[in-house]
Amino acid sequence: MSPVKTASLSRYMDSTNQKFFNLYTDWFRQMKYRLRELDLTHPQFQILATVHGLSLQNTEITQIMVAKAADVDAMTASAIITKLSREDLLDRYPGKKNPRSKALSLTQAGEEKLQQALDIVNQFDQDLWSQFDASLPESIDQAQAVVKTHHY
Repeated sequence: MSPVKTASLSRYMDSTNQKFFNLYTDWFRQMKYRLRELDLTHPQFQILATVHGLSLQNTEITQIMVAKAADVDAMTASAIITKLSREDLLDRYPGKKNPRSKALSLTQAGEEKLQQALDIVNQFDQDLWSQFDASLPESIDQAQAVVKTHHY
């Protein structure tokens, strides 16, 4: 006999966790489909947007700054940054403050790709979320604040 209790499984399948997972999976699939036309993944878009956003406030952007601001672990950020650099979307060069660190900036091609992606993502955002109650973004912000206080 299986040690898995049917009631436990049923409760999980109807849980907010499962509903959130399903929502996220569907959202991510649709985002991935839209960005595919630019040959860009969502994490790559996230890194490009983060580099540009940080560059508006800082004279030198490092990989560590990008990883923290994008909420991506350092190894993943490094792999994405390396790929974007190979595709001539990011410049990587020795930092002025610390020559052992890598400073980053968007190339002209990176800026153009980011703008194209922003157009797609912003349109998707409008198309999808405008169908919901206007208080949804506030509810998501509240949920995120609670989730960030739970440590693993």
